[in-house]
Amino acid sequence: MKKIVLSIGSVVLVALLAILGLNIYSGRGPREKVKAPDGSKVVVEELSYYIHGGKVFGKVYKPDDGDASAKRPLVVYFHEPLKTDFPESVLKAMVSDGLAGYATGFRGKDSDAVSIVKRLSREEFAEKDMVFLVSDAHCADNVLLAASRLGHRIQGLILIEPNPTGKAREIYQIYGKEFLSIDSSQKGNAVALIENYLEERGALK
Repeated sequence: MKKIVLSIGSVVLVALLAILGLNIYSGRGPREKVKAPDGSKVVVEELSYYIHGGKVFGKVYKPDDGDASAKRPLVVYFHEPLKTDFPESVLKAMVSDGLAGYATGFRGKDSDAVSIVKRLSREEFAEKDMVFLVSDAHCADNVLLAASRLGHRIQGLILIEPNPTGKAREIYQIYGKEFLSIDSSQKGNAVALIENYLEERGALK
């Protein structure tokens, strides 16, 4: 009985700390194997975090090459919730190049995006000095603000059909040459454009 009480107390404590915004919890869910466009195998695993009192859901994409302990360049894709097909196709292609990926349907603020990237960079599969962000138009403002705050923690930013506003637009105008922007006419060739961008920055060998 004493053990049960202690166990319940621990669960309650973790929940309370999570509500207070102390990022101490991450949860892993089911794992599955899928195929990349080139036929290579990809391991997909749910990975969620408590960030600033809310739960962020996402999926990790890694090569199924038997080297589970390898640290790899990481591509973090922030996208509109429920719009998963394009992000998944991009990350599967990146994984076939030997990278790791993370996709999340993002509803948060720039501070949440910063916390997610910091948490991911500490994961065992991530090469912390080789992290790249991708954002669709829905998340672009917050991801641009997050990228500005993260500074040297990220090595590049890829924007899909960007239309930034306010302060995010100012960041885009100042640093836009460092980013890769892909408009609607280029989406069909997005994977090749992203691969070239990553190769220029040392992520592909």
